[in-house]
Amino acid sequence: MGLSTVSVFKNIDIKNNPNLIELDDIKLHQLQGVLFGMLKEFDAFCRENGIQYSLAGGSMLGAVRHGGFIPWDDDVDLLMTRNDYNKLRKCFDSGLGSEYWLHTPEDTHDYGLGMARLRKKGTICRSREDLNNDDCGVYLDIFIMENTYNFLPMRYLHGFLSLAVGFILSCRCFWKNKDFYLDLVKNDSVSKKVFKKKVFLGRLFSFLSLDAWTHLWNRINSMCKHDDTSFVTVPTGRKHFFKETYTRSWACAFKDIDYSFDGDTASFMVMEGTDEYLRMLYGDYMKLPDPKDIEKHIVLELKL
Repeated sequence: MGLSTVSVFKNIDIKNNPNLIELDDIKLHQLQGVLFGMLKEFDAFCRENGIQYSLAGGSMLGAVRHGGFIPWDDDVDLLMTRNDYNKLRKCFDSGLGSEYWLHTPEDTHDYGLGMARLRKKGTICRSREDLNNDDCGVYLDIFIMENTYNFLPMRYLHGFLSLAVGFILSCRCFWKNKDFYLDLVKNDSVSKKVFKKKVFLGRLFSFLSLDAWTHLWNRINSMCKHDDTSFVTVPTGRKHFFKETYTRSWACAFKDIDYSFDGDTASFMVMEGTDEYLRMLYGDYMKLPDPKDIEKHIVLELKL
């Protein structure tokens, strides 16, 4: 397991954690309906403002393999370049600010994440990242595609700095919320060891605030200012910098794909290289996963 927390949350014991809510099929379907409506509004806003984006991760996989949501998926993942992300931040308030919050690593206090989140006002979907956040509506995750260097030593330096500071930030989050995390795994000795290590490391790095580490990671991720390099990377993605480094020619060109939910079909943007991207992330992506590998849908609070 190492110090990865993804597998811990995938297999966490819900029965011994009364503060956790596992979504049943009805709640999951309702949540997907809210997400679909948000995605349509976000897409219209982006097209109106000349902002390009792509479905990403499981959302792209769902569009390609299922024509919509993966049946068990409980979130929406998006990608956009740093330039388009900056456009989004600039024009967000005038276009979407009345109905949504935009949480970003630049502007949101005690955020601790490297990607942005578009959150719907009047709803609640509190995740483990929202322990210090009251504006925790249902959200779309917006991951930033960063420039990275053609010169291999510089690309390695960029990646290693990103991985190091990203890991420190994760540990710093564990230290800040240590009581919650340790209580979560109090009956799981293996997971408790992982979490205790991250809490210990987080304490060592608590000489800087959570915001300071978040801002530093964001600056490192965006350190390459050259928009004409051959590669882009998504350092905040689940597979991190090196396993999410893509060829610019197909990652930063976009097309439309149909996406359906409950008989309603909309067109959303995806990168031209959907096959290349999905193979890099999932291998044989058209093959359904083993049921034991499907992640649980866990929230701390839900109001739709």
